[in-house]
This record gives sequence, structure tokens and C-alpha cells, in this order.
Amino acid sequence: MNRQQTPSGRSGPGGPPSPRVPPSPRGSPPRSGPQPTSSRTPYMPKKTGRETPDSISSEYPRPRTATPTGPRPSDPTNPNAFTTEYGWPVLGEPMNFGKKLTVRQMTAQRVAYICFVIAVNVGLAMAAVFGNTHGMLLAFVVFFKAKDIICVLIDVSGLLIRAIHRAIRGPPPETEAQWILSLIPTYNESEEQILKCIDSLRDNDIGKHKQVMCVVMDGKPKELRSEMDRVVLEYDRPYHTLKSKTGSLRVTAGWIHSCPVILIEKAKNCGKKDSLVLAHDIFNFPRDDMPLYSKLLREDIWNKALPLLTKDQGEFTGFDGVFCTDADSKLHKGCLRLLADALARDENAIAAAGTVFVELEKGYEWSLWNLYQQFQYTFGQYVRRRAEGFIGRVTCLPGCVTMIAVRKEMAGAIQKYAKQVSSDFILHHQVQNLGTDRRLTYAMLSQGTHLHTLFVPDAVSETVAPQSLLHYLSQRRRWGSNAHFNNYYLLAGSNMNPIIRLAALIDAARQTFIFYRIMNTVLFIKALVDHFVIWDILPLLIVGQLPLLWYLISMFIESQLRRRFFKLVLGFFINKIISPFLAVIIFIEVCFNLGNNVWGLSGITATSPPSTAASREIRDIKEGKIVAAEEGRGSPIPRAHQRPSSRAASVF
Repeated sequence: MNRQQTPSGRSGPGGPPSPRVPPSPRGSPPRSGPQPTSSRTPYMPKKTGRETPDSISSEYPRPRTATPTGPRPSDPTNPNAFTTEYGWPVLGEPMNFGKKLTVRQMTAQRVAYICFVIAVNVGLAMAAVFGNTHGMLLAFVVFFKAKDIICVLIDVSGLLIRAIHRAIRGPPPETEAQWILSLIPTYNESEEQILKCIDSLRDNDIGKHKQVMCVVMDGKPKELRSEMDRVVLEYDRPYHTLKSKTGSLRVTAGWIHSCPVILIEKAKNCGKKDSLVLAHDIFNFPRDDMPLYSKLLREDIWNKALPLLTKDQGEFTGFDGVFCTDADSKLHKGCLRLLADALARDENAIAAAGTVFVELEKGYEWSLWNLYQQFQYTFGQYVRRRAEGFIGRVTCLPGCVTMIAVRKEMAGAIQKYAKQVSSDFILHHQVQNLGTDRRLTYAMLSQGTHLHTLFVPDAVSETVAPQSLLHYLSQRRRWGSNAHFNNYYLLAGSNMNPIIRLAALIDAARQTFIFYRIMNTVLFIKALVDHFVIWDILPLLIVGQLPLLWYLISMFIESQLRRRFFKLVLGFFINKIISPFLAVIIFIEVCFNLGNNVWGLSGITATSPPSTAASREIRDIKEGKIVAAEEGRGSPIPRAHQRPSSRAASVF
């Protein structure tokens, strides 16, 4: 990374002016078209307020508090202009440019889509039965496996090229120290889980890199303030949510277990997406349409909190990356270091993702649900995501183990990610309002063909998987919807790689033709017995099994898979038995919930059943009563309920 940069090439943290981009980012030569920028966050402006005795008389000043005492005129000649005691303007509700579909609009488009799916599946089934063309059966078998076959070819080629490159040039070069902002968005997690996550990040063997943590609590208060060793900043502030509502939050900055931490506690539940956008507005490159309250909050944190939190770690000139994880995820040692190094070595990298495994909770190591999902997780990552990583186009960056670069293009990505939907087309609403990981990844890749999203297999995180059919279907309804409908944007969106467009086409077809796929498999087996000469089609059969053969080879050459060998083999057989049935049920759920942006259930694990309150929430979801998360108007949580069980089911 080129460290010879000056503040003149930066914008202030408030972000109103357009940031000036250094002419030679990351030491790269000038290029035409979109310019990749330095991974450093824009420089902070000089402090404009007078220093108080608190800030100069001791190394760790007493907590600063700023509580509004009522609005006052900002200009005596204009009594209608008000500011708060701390100098912020008093703003009304922001303009809402988004459009909410009516029940009639949603129902009509949902029925139209279901009719389309039925029509294409029935049409293909009739062609297969009455056409009596056995070649068509074989062609569809190969087509449905085409994406995985392409991925295998890319995997093998990529591994060989990388091995030859390292043999000639040696190991990758060392990177300079990076500043990392570790982001932990929370909702239903307990204080114990959050503190455990903070300790895990602190002890993650980050090497020469440095980090500051930020915990965003989404409407469920936690008693983390009492865990702070020292507090340097604490106040309440207003902010504007993604749903164009005025919310309030409390900011507390200090140290927890010797870690510099910024706590942002939202009074109302506004969803994980709102938390992600707020965090990137504060710590990443500022977008042009950032709300004024977010700009002012960014200035406050950069001027008052970060200088004090970073002073013991050396010179702080900005962040290089934002590491995203979940409080209930278990990170392996060195995870942050590997992701930060990967971003630093690729000047065009905008994000890097690690590998996600199912966490095997004590007593549930051989759980059917864990075995089933572990195979799905690993096959998708070591066959498909690894291939995407070799071409620099990972299409789904998991929220529990992803490092996002701090660079100019992220301003455009967050602007697209946060944009309100004003059209009547239901697919726009579905992907923008429900999608998180895949939608944000698409927003990043759409900023330019030069941008890369990377896959780092050795950066490992473990996460708890659903342990009940109800929770599994709720999660996969959301995941399936995001994957299926985002494929249309990967297929037709701007700045997409041709290989990614082809893969999206195959995926969209596989999911849409799911009913015909089952029938095609049955007819193909029948034709294999009655009509085909096995030796004539043997080469095609072998090609069709290449993905499974490659996964089997990966189980021997990859240490993470090798140590889970027997569980993965059992998971394979479980998948073969129940996956076809669950896949059909999930796609039906996706179709019948088109336009439904409710998050679903969270927090159900192997260690405890849903609580009574959770059961009521499950019933309310089924009856369509819970829409607060979708509309951003959740109610404040009473302090008496500020220690929720980490294992209780809830609505996010």
C-alpha cells in the first residue's frame, strides 16, 4: 500500500464535498474509467471546538455527556431555525421517496409469477412425455449440472496456476499494517455472546494489524455499558433510518476487556440492513446522499472518539477495512489477518470472504440437521465459491466472515444498497428490502468491472445452523428468495462478468424448473434402463458427476474438509434422501412469499426449544401480523427485558 498520501486527497468525515481521489491509489498507475482508490478512510478534519480541561489534563478523560435540553434558535433573526443544545439542527421527518405496494399489486404479481412457473414446468413435462425425445432428457441433465462443471474446471485450473506461480515467485509478499473496524451487528444475541465475540476478535492473532470494534444493537438494549473499563464519550443522538423515519440512538465509546469499542444502541428495531448502512456511513467512504444526521454523527465519532480510542496503537489516519461478523459466530485464529492481507495484496479488491462451517454444539456433533447442512455449506463453498474467487467475482459475501475494503467505490455501493424502491415491479422490492449479503455483494460488483471480491478458504468461521424444520424453512425461504431473484440482476445487471451472467442464467433456470427437474430425473433413469446403451452415454455420465468427484478429491487435499470427512460423507447421503423434497418445499415458500419482506425466525438452536413468547411470534408471522421489521417501526424494548435469551426465537 502506498503510505505517501496527504490529507489534501481526502474528504472530511462529514462527506458533503465530493472526495478527491489520489491519482495513484495503492501505488497503482493511473487508469481510465472508474478509479480504484486507497483503502484508507478519508482523513479526519481538525477539531473545531475548544479543548476542555478534561481532554488535556489526563490521559483518559472523564466521560463526555451531551444530552439535549430542548431546542433553541440557531439564528436570532430566524426563530424558525432551531438547533439542539449540542449544535445539531432539529429536522422533521425525512422525505420518503419509496413506494409500498398495495395488497392487490402484490397479489396480482405473485399470482402471475406462480402461473409462469407452473406454465414452464408443465410445458417441459409435456414435451418430455409426448415428445419421446430421450436426447432432451440427457441434455437437461447436463444443463442443470453445467454451472458446477464449469466451476470444477475453474477450480482445477486456478489451483494449478497458483501453484506454478508460487513455485516460480515464492510466497506472497508481506503487507503493511492495516487498520480494521470490526463490526458486530446484534439483535437477539445475549450480552454473554457479544462479550465472547469481542474477546474472540481481540485474541484472533491479527499480527501487525490494528483494530477498533463497533457493536450496533438493533432495538434490544444490552447491559454492555457496565462492562466498560473506561468511557471517553457517551451521548444520545437522533438519526434517520432507511425507512425515512426519525430514530434515536445512544453512542458510547470506551474500552471493553482492554479493547477499544464503540457501542451504538438504537432505540427501535430497524433491521440488520439499517445497521450495516449506518456503520458504513460512519466508517467507510461517505455516500453523496447520506442523511445529515449520519454526517454529523460521523464527524462526532471521528473527532471525539476515534482519536482517543486509537492513540495507544500508533498513528491513525483512517481504516483500511470493515470486518463484518455476527455475535453468535465462532472465528478461527488468524481469520482477520488473512482477510486483511488478501485485501492489501489486491489493489482492485473491494471485499474478501472466508469459509463458513456449521458449528457443532456440544452434544449435537452428530445431529441430522448439522450433518445435512454441513455438506451443503462445504459443497457450495469448495466447489462454487472457490471458482468465483479465482475469477474475482464471489457473488455472496457471508455476513459472518467478510472484510470490506474502505474505498471510494463503497460509497456508490452503499448508495445503491440503501436506495428506496419507487417502482411497481415486485422483484425490485423483493431483492432490495429482503436481501442483505447477496444484495450488498451485487451492489459492490456493479460499481465497476475492475473490482474483485475474493475468497480466502483458510479464514474460517463457524455458525450455529437451524435445528428444527420450522426454523430451517424460515431461513431457507429468505436465503432462497435472495439467491433466486438476485440471479436476475446478476444476469442483466451492469458491469457483470460474462461467466457470472452464464452461471446466473443456469441457476435461475434450475430453480424455476425445479418440478420438471424431478420428473426429468425419473424419466432419465427409466430411459437409462429401457433405451440408452450405457457405453454410448458413459462419457456424459462421467462429466455430470465431475462436481461430486472434485468435491471428494477436495476432502483429501483440504485440511478443513479432511478433519470432517466422516460427517461430510454422512451428510452427502442424508442430502440425497431428503434434499429433493425440501428443495421443492422451499421453492414453493419462495413463490408464495414473493413480496413478503419479513425477516423470519432467528435464534433457534439445538440447545433449547422456542419459548412461549417465541411461539406467539411464530404464530403471528404465519398470520401476517408482524410487519414492524419490514416497515421500520418497531417499538422500544423495555429495560426490564434487556437480557433476552440467546436461544429464544424472535422476529428480526
